[in-house]
Formats: sequence, structure tokens, C-alpha cells
Amino acid sequence: MARQTRRTSGYADAARGASYEVKGNPLPYLVPPGAAIGNLILSGILSRIWGAYAQPTVWEVAWRSGLILACSAVIVWGTWGVGRARKLELRVASMLMSACSCAGLFVLTFRGWSFDAVMVYLLVMAATCVLLAVTKLLRGDGTDARATVFGELGEKVRELQEIGKTGRPKQIDGRIVTHTEMEPGSDFGALAKPEVRTAIASALDVPVGGVRMIRDRNTPRTGRMEVSPVDMLEHPPAWPGLSAPGGSIGDPIRVAVYQTGSVVPLVLPGDSREGRNAIGVLILLGQAGSGKTELQLTLAAEARSRTDAEVVYIDGRKGLQLPAEFRNALHVFIHDPAEGERYLDGLVTEVAKRAGQIGGHGHEQWTAGCQRCPKFRVVIVDEASKFIEAEDTLVELAESIRSVGIFLLLGIQRATGDRLPTSVRSTIGGVICMGVRDIGEGARVLSEETIEAGADPGWKNRKPGALYAELPGTDPDDWSLPGRTYRPDRDAVIGELLAYLTTTGQPVTTPGALATVQPAAAAPQPVDDDDDPDADNDPELVPPPIDPDCPPDEDPYQPIEVPQRRRISLDLPSENGREYSPGEVRAMFRKAILTAQSNGVRTVRPYNFAPIVGIVGEEGLKPPTISKILKEFCTGPEPLLRRSDDRGVYEIVTDQPEPAYAGTAA
Repeated sequence: MARQTRRTSGYADAARGASYEVKGNPLPYLVPPGAAIGNLILSGILSRIWGAYAQPTVWEVAWRSGLILACSAVIVWGTWGVGRARKLELRVASMLMSACSCAGLFVLTFRGWSFDAVMVYLLVMAATCVLLAVTKLLRGDGTDARATVFGELGEKVRELQEIGKTGRPKQIDGRIVTHTEMEPGSDFGALAKPEVRTAIASALDVPVGGVRMIRDRNTPRTGRMEVSPVDMLEHPPAWPGLSAPGGSIGDPIRVAVYQTGSVVPLVLPGDSREGRNAIGVLILLGQAGSGKTELQLTLAAEARSRTDAEVVYIDGRKGLQLPAEFRNALHVFIHDPAEGERYLDGLVTEVAKRAGQIGGHGHEQWTAGCQRCPKFRVVIVDEASKFIEAEDTLVELAESIRSVGIFLLLGIQRATGDRLPTSVRSTIGGVICMGVRDIGEGARVLSEETIEAGADPGWKNRKPGALYAELPGTDPDDWSLPGRTYRPDRDAVIGELLAYLTTTGQPVTTPGALATVQPAAAAPQPVDDDDDPDADNDPELVPPPIDPDCPPDEDPYQPIEVPQRRRISLDLPSENGREYSPGEVRAMFRKAILTAQSNGVRTVRPYNFAPIVGIVGEEGLKPPTISKILKEFCTGPEPLLRRSDDRGVYEIVTDQPEPAYAGTAA
């Protein structure tokens, strides 16, 4: 049927008058009165050959009237059935007209014509025709187009987004899935617009996050629409217990469920037979109160219950706030930032040692069930932004630990450039994004396809545990499916872990004698008698001092503001496409330091030299990285910098003659 078009003059022409033109198909308005007249003529013919004027016998009247009543019932039932996808008002008006037509046909056929009978019929049919026409006009478009499988919503979406057709809906894992094809020349990605998904969710009375648009990777015209009628994010299930105590770390770890109720599978090591890569480095992003700590605690407990894994937990900010029973159950627990940085530095040399051990018996990567491979190591680093200054260490670990049986989780609150550098971001193997400030923050770690399909982690801390997961071995189409951790029950998690360790005869360290499994290159740390892990339970204990470099978490109800970073003015031209030598890069750093010194600047940090990245490019600083270069300027016969007591801060040396700058270094 022809589509109705409207043309209205602009707002500026309102004072001069506006025009309004409606062009539509008049056939739906002419068919009802025409059918009424045709029905009247048919009743006259039947009355002459079958009805009152044919003088039929009682038997003939019985079967002829029964036939007409049966046909009338079919017409009325069919009118009601085919109008199911239309609005109720139009459906009732159509059925009323059909019923009046059939009743008039029956009465005029067997009672005979009279002036009063014909006038009553014409008045009733005229009234029903007007009712039907008015109902169509008040629908808003004046047409009688068939709706799609989603009722009136399909008409709106088709008009706005040029949907060609939709397939038959299917129920898969608690989701309603339908194939959608666009008109030639249209893009399926247009359906992923927030306003379209919100309209669909509103019309179907489902959560907005329950509507997803999954693009077909082979063509931009087609995709599938998924609707989840039940939101698992509102009522997460209770924690079901350890997923595989006494099993292998190669078995899936159960830490969260999708919105549909299915488990989010987290498998840490790789498996070449299944075509799955090891995760290596996993980024866990979420602001304060989003549920990161509970997820990390559950993951640590799950890994600790596997026979071929050892767990290292590093939290340089709030580590002592965790329960003492949990800290004592782990293989290694580190709450001192300096010790955590030393451990990560020592882990770099541990990679080579483990690679030699694994490759020595013919394996290309860590293999579950192999008795000759070292134990799989799970390293969880909470508040990892405290260790971002060791950027070169993290990059080297991310590039090398996947195949040697090491998993590194980095928990951060913000994904800004200073807290998650691009060099680290590009080497990660998986992402879990929990509640953040807005969708733009989540887009820093989630893929473009996930955001386009409808992922929006802007829950902040309103839904603790809600997340999106991009993990190896999972269907990329499920990356935009929201999930949530189990209902927090820290006592149950720790209690079941301790029960398992007690049953298997594994010793749990006591306070003051925390066992450590440090890498070979890490220097042994003396035991401090004052470092009592149970000290946090003392009600008279004075809170630990606040690190000025890492202040406490901001109020989650306040918007996050990125501080203004002080930049050093560089007098260096930009030369796109040029490759700089290490000596030229160091010369730029030297000039930047001297410029800062002449401007009265006394301390610098690595982020102060970010403008050099825009000149040299990221590849120009790899290797060496900014941190390495600054450390080089702290050594030598005439150092320009020296390390301060604050980690990541370098003091400019002023008690020496200013070195001359030659332009380039050899």
C-alpha cells in the first residue's frame, strides 16, 4: 500500500500560514460502503431464489438458513483473527461491521424486503462505515498496513530504519531471537541507535539492556535482534559454591552469569586443541562500589581451590581491609606498594625460567594436567594504577606471560591515559567492564562491536556486580550481553575455601607467618614483627597514613573529574612519518628537562613528557619507555634527575652547571 506523506512548512513560515497535504490510498475507505451496497443487492437476489419470495419448504428454509449462518460465523471469526496485530479499536470496528452485514443479509433474505427493513440496514451500515473510517484516521497514519512480528512497533521501526523483513522469532536460552534484513542500501547498524533500542524495549515492556542488535559479519544488511524478557541484573542468583574444588585450573571458573541466566565462562589457560588462547592480562575496570573487590575475591578463592594453581594477591592500597582468613589462605599476599612493584619486576625474569621449563619437555605453552609444567600462577593486582609507573614491566609481562602459565589481572577504577597507557591496553587478552561513569569510559576498554551492539556499562555503582565480559573462548556475539556476579556472600566464599583446604590437609598460614612464593629474582623481604595482618581488627588501631600520590577513593556519587596535567613547553617541530633514533629521543628529554629547570620547575613525572609521544609516536618510545629514560637521567657523572621519596616523582638536579645542548645525540 502506498505510504502516507506529510509536508509542513517551516516554523519561520508559521506567521504566513502553513500547508498540510495528505496523500494516501482511498481504497480502505471505499471498500466498506461498497461492500454494504453489494451485500444489500445479494440479499435481494437470495430472497427471490432462496428466501421469502421463493416460498421454500420448512426443510429448505432450515438448511439454507444454516448455511448462511455458518458462512456468517466464519466471516466474523476471520475478521477478528486477522486483526490480531492491529489496535483494539480498529479490530472491534471491523468485527462490528462484519457482524452487522451478516445479520442484515440473513434478515433481508428470509423476512423479505420492506421500506423500514432496508432503511434500518442502510443506517446501521452507514454508521459502521463511518466508525471504521474514523478509527483508521485516528490511528495517526491513515493506512491499514500490516504490522510486523512486533505489532505497531514494527511499523515505526520500519519507517525510520527501512527494515525489509524480519524472520520468525525463536526462543534460545531465554531470549527471543529474530533475523532482521534491511532494504538494499541500508545499514543494519542503524538499528543499534539507543533511541531505537529504547523504543523496542518500551513497546515490549522489557529492560533496555535486554534489547541487542547483532550485526552479521558477512554483510551490513542483515543481523539479528535479541530480546531478553527477564533482567538477571536486578535479582542476581545466590553463589552456588566453588565450581570445581580439587580440579584443574584449566576447568572453567564460575564467577558471573549472563542476563539470560547462563554462566559466563572464565578459562585462564589456553588450549590449542580448542583454538583458545590464554588470557594473559585481564583488565577489570569499574569505579568504586561497582563490585570489583567481590569478583577478585571470588576469583582468588576459585583459583586457590584448584590443585595445579598458586595465587598471588597484591593490593597496595586497601589490602589490610580484606579478612585475615582470606589473606592467610593465599600463597602470597602483598599489601605494601614497594614490595608489590618488586614482585612484578621479579616476575619478568620468572617468565624466562618458566618458558625453559615448559619448552624443555616439548610443550609450546602451559598445559593442564602436565606434571612437568610448573603450577599455573594467578596474580591479582587490585588498584593497579599504583603500579602503572612500572609501565615497561607491565608491557613486557603482557607480551610474554600467556604461554608460560601466568594470569595477571589488573583492577583499575578509570581507564584514562595516565592510569592505563596505550602500550598496556594494546596487549591485554581479555576485559571485564563493570559499572563506570558513562558509555565513553567503557568504550576505552570494550571493543567497538560490543558498544555498537548495545553495551552500556554506565551503571556507576547503582548495580554492584553488573558487567560486560570480553573473554577468549566465548562467542563475540555474547560480549554485548550484560551479566552480573553472584549475590555477594564473602563469608560463604571464604568459609567454603577454608573447609576445602582443611579437608585436603593443606596448611593455612597463621598471622605473622604469611607464606610467600616469590619469583627467583625478587629479593627476600625481612619479616616485620609489627606487620600483623590481624592488626586491622584492632578497634584502637590508628588508620594507616594516606599516600599523597594515591588518595582514597572519591565519593562515587560525585562525577569523576580528570585532573589537569602540567605540560612542559617543547620547542620541537612535528615531523610526521619520521623515525627517531634512541639518541634523538633522549635529546628531546634532555631539552625538556632543561626547559623545565629554567622555568622554575623542581619535580617532574612521566606524564609531563606526554607531548614527546605526539612528536615521536608510540613506537618511537618502545623501547625504551619514558620510565626507563628518566631512570637513565638519574645516573651518570652529571645526572639531571634524582629519584624522590615519592614513587614516580623525579627531582630536577639544580646544584650543577647546566649542560650544553647540541641539538642531537650521537
